[in-house]
Amino acid sequence: MDALVSRARRIGPLRALSDPLLFALFSNCDCIPDRVGRGVVLFNKGDRTSHWYLLLAGEVQLFLPGYYPGSESLPLCSLSAGSLFGELDIDRHCCSAVVTRQAEFVRISQRHFVNLYNKHADHLQSFIVVMQDMLSEEHSIPSHLIATRSDAGAIHPMPNEGVNGIHSSVPGPSYPPEYHDGPTTSFDMSTMQNELEQANQQYDQGSIIEFNNSISFEARIREVGALLKHTMLTQAPHLIRERIIHKVPYTDCMVGSEMVDWLLDLSVSIGAHSPALSRFQISGMWQTLLEHNLICHVTSELQFVDKMVCYRWVDSDMGKQSWRDMMNGIPGRFTHNDSRLVEETPTREDLAGAVFFLSTVGPDALFRMILRKLPQDRTPEELELVYEELLHVKALSHLSTMVKRELATVIGYEHHTHAGTVLFHQGEPGKNWYIILRGSVDVSIHGRGVVCTLQEGDDFGKLALVNDSPRAATITLRDDQAQFLTVDKHDFNRILRDVEANTVRLKEHGQDVLVLEKINLPRGAAIEGSLPNNSKGHCCYSVMAGLAEKMLEYVLETRVDAQEDGAELDVFLEDLVLTHIIYLPTNTLCNYLKHYYSRAAEPHPNPLGALDDLEQRIAARRRVVSFLWLWVNTLGIHYFLDPAANAFVEELYCHVLEDNRTLPGLSPILARITALRDLREEARRTLARHPAVVLECGVLSTMAPAPSPVLPSDICNQIIHLSDTTSFALPIRMDKTATEICELARGRLRSSHHDELALVEVKSSGEKVVFYDGDVSIPTMLSLNSKLYVVSKDEIDSLVPQLDQNGPLESVHASVMEYVGSHELAQQLLVLHTQLFEATDEIELVTQVIGRDQFPGRVPSNLDLLMRRFNEVQYWATTEVLLALPQKRVTTLRKFIKIAMYAKENRDLMTLFAITLGLSNIAVSRLSHVWERLPTKLRRQFAEFESLLDPSRNHRPYRALVAKMSPPLIPFVPLLLKDLTFIHEGNKTYYNGLVNFEKMHMIANILRAFRQCKSRYAVSQIESKKIYETQNFIRNFRVVDNQRRLMELSYQIEPRRRRN
Repeated sequence: MDALVSRARRIGPLRALSDPLLFALFSNCDCIPDRVGRGVVLFNKGDRTSHWYLLLAGEVQLFLPGYYPGSESLPLCSLSAGSLFGELDIDRHCCSAVVTRQAEFVRISQRHFVNLYNKHADHLQSFIVVMQDMLSEEHSIPSHLIATRSDAGAIHPMPNEGVNGIHSSVPGPSYPPEYHDGPTTSFDMSTMQNELEQANQQYDQGSIIEFNNSISFEARIREVGALLKHTMLTQAPHLIRERIIHKVPYTDCMVGSEMVDWLLDLSVSIGAHSPALSRFQISGMWQTLLEHNLICHVTSELQFVDKMVCYRWVDSDMGKQSWRDMMNGIPGRFTHNDSRLVEETPTREDLAGAVFFLSTVGPDALFRMILRKLPQDRTPEELELVYEELLHVKALSHLSTMVKRELATVIGYEHHTHAGTVLFHQGEPGKNWYIILRGSVDVSIHGRGVVCTLQEGDDFGKLALVNDSPRAATITLRDDQAQFLTVDKHDFNRILRDVEANTVRLKEHGQDVLVLEKINLPRGAAIEGSLPNNSKGHCCYSVMAGLAEKMLEYVLETRVDAQEDGAELDVFLEDLVLTHIIYLPTNTLCNYLKHYYSRAAEPHPNPLGALDDLEQRIAARRRVVSFLWLWVNTLGIHYFLDPAANAFVEELYCHVLEDNRTLPGLSPILARITALRDLREEARRTLARHPAVVLECGVLSTMAPAPSPVLPSDICNQIIHLSDTTSFALPIRMDKTATEICELARGRLRSSHHDELALVEVKSSGEKVVFYDGDVSIPTMLSLNSKLYVVSKDEIDSLVPQLDQNGPLESVHASVMEYVGSHELAQQLLVLHTQLFEATDEIELVTQVIGRDQFPGRVPSNLDLLMRRFNEVQYWATTEVLLALPQKRVTTLRKFIKIAMYAKENRDLMTLFAITLGLSNIAVSRLSHVWERLPTKLRRQFAEFESLLDPSRNHRPYRALVAKMSPPLIPFVPLLLKDLTFIHEGNKTYYNGLVNFEKMHMIANILRAFRQCKSRYAVSQIESKKIYETQNFIRNFRVVDNQRRLMELSYQIEPRRRRN
């Protein structure tokens, strides 16, 4: 301790502290400072406070994290050696901290420091940094960070889930310099790479999005329960009557099977759900009410069963009240002095909303109920539900399908009520593997204290099971009501042994070339499309890893022949088609196919052997043509956008035509390749169209090709700005690189021809993005209200945003918004967004996430336009509310919520969540006087929209919503990009030189989900006299996308509240 005190005394800011105070400060901490490298997150915003930190060396930055991957982070301040920082009055951190230069620091127990501070506050006050004080209104933090609504309920931001699961969920903070190299898409949430590249932005999504869920989950459950009971009493009172079970009478009871029948009929009659719910799903809805003590079993059993079992409503007085009295008596609901708070009787919309809500949360209750059962008591249907849930557990993402199915049969559930509970101590024998389903835990080691915190989705406890060793750390709960998935040691080790026993390794020259997993389906499990049609129900193999050419050979020889015309495509075959560009470029794949096609037969003196060779040659040609047929039909017209793939069709046609003259039995093969050639010619005519104008000076052109894809030859008429404030329009082809654009513009510059030029985007926030020389499709990558500059390298620092980048000063859309109804606006948004979505190829998602530079010739222009549109609609909602006339502001807010309601009906989730995020922008959400004037029913509806963006359980509410929708629908593409990013960053592409095909399967699942959302027919146009004007209006919105400007507008409407 003497050495530590001596070192602290040498640090300038601490020299004024007395030695006794320093000794008291260090008396309860480890005297060996922790050394932490750059980039390590010390704690996250929202984490429980456990320590104060004394920084002895290095630098730490405090910041507010971004809301989505790739979003901006707001730096609060940088702390240098001598800083003593932490929280005093709150139990959770109000910001995050990251090491920006290798640091050494001492952790001081929170309780110890607070006790010391209470005694010596006058001596310590000038030396400490109290983080919550930095966010107070008296300090110089930007005003947009302060939420002024007294009823604001912050929802946890969407985590940027990292690979290791330890402190990896927080985006990095902002670092200098004031500009950075590298491209960025116009959408902030695209990739984790952009998270680092966009690090100097001034505002982050986490600080500008504020969810104000004024109705709690418990209150909503009680509300739904009251509604269903009221409906049952008025429409089917005969269900509640005296029942006699084993000669014992029970009054006011219902029978489980009758309850399921009634709720199933109710959901059908009100049209609340498409597709129809199953009895199993209805049981989950009743289980939810049972878990929340709204119904109960007559003998207090905890599981709902669809049988002749009796239940009753718990609140016996609820049915005797009026509907209005029941609803107004629920605590936690909205309070409002509106006589229309609750209608006298529930409406059809109320019932539909209640049934939909229960159907969304029901699977979660079923999941818990199933996990409490013994493995032998779980039905096939229950095992399938558990398996589906395990697919979204982060800690299990790297496991194979068969291992997940094995886990579904044995995995258990633990629930702990109180924070501070110790799950196990260091040194104890290991008995279970744990996966955090809800909550977080501290990991502490003797002598070092808390070394890290594990969050939802992380796992722990495997090491002791694998090595049969004592626990290496103590695990303590940080949160109340924590939930865990558990796997018993015996089951864990058995599954490990089974994995090895079921693994088949094919070797050549002593090296693994293909690793297969033997598939033995557990009882009740089904893997649709994953087995060859003639092998379903029997043992088969799935590919885990292999050399690219060996995997292709395995597909050709085991899967292609088994694929029947019109049957669902084999999953492994489809996986390879969708993901091959990651590890097998198209030209290389085509070369492998040509080599397989033309394999020469060995000469055989035996005529029977020669006959076998002939059959093998014909089979090889049939397999290659069949594979190509499946490849083309999977990708459609996008297949022909690849020059190598396009040329391969013609080349293979010539080979088959020639072989048909010498080999018998090739007529069916020739007919198929001829059909493919015809498809190629048809696609060539489509793709040979005149170049279309995609963007006209930064706005979507009426000549844009959607729903057809953007081609490399299409152009954008882009305004190019120069450092002397002049500008000119330049038509830019999509395939032009940044270097080529600079050369095209060089003639307009006054600089020397030898000057090195740069292409720079200047955003309305002041951020500058310098594009790489090889970047293409640059106009579609620009953010809203950005300007594109061509300047010399030494002029970059002088570039600043212009006044016109702040957006409109008054609403330019108010008259059209008033003239056109919410339903028609939602319909026209659906038409445009469907066109943009249909034009986007799923392979563009891979290109965007893995890196544009990794795929020369492939440009995700259509994805750029789709994400640009998401941003545009989001800021449109924010801008229109803030710029509306005072007497029209509530009306505008109501209209956007109604548009979102119709968008949900239309299955346009892009519009739904863009508007939800736009209205949740803190510039709008803080306007308490506006929200208070909104009808309660609409406020409740908007709260439900916000709840769909809840990131817990890997965005389970959103995934449950999509599972209940049938295609076509427009998905929340940013979440798909987040999923792909997590899979790519968290799993290696190669293991020991072999392609990790389990990773490819996970990626293909996301791409498959993207494809399955698409319609296969044209979106119907809406007959209306106002259609032309509406279409022009919804194609391009004038918006404010500068958060500082939005906050200025917000404070003009409702000034900040000052503390007394």
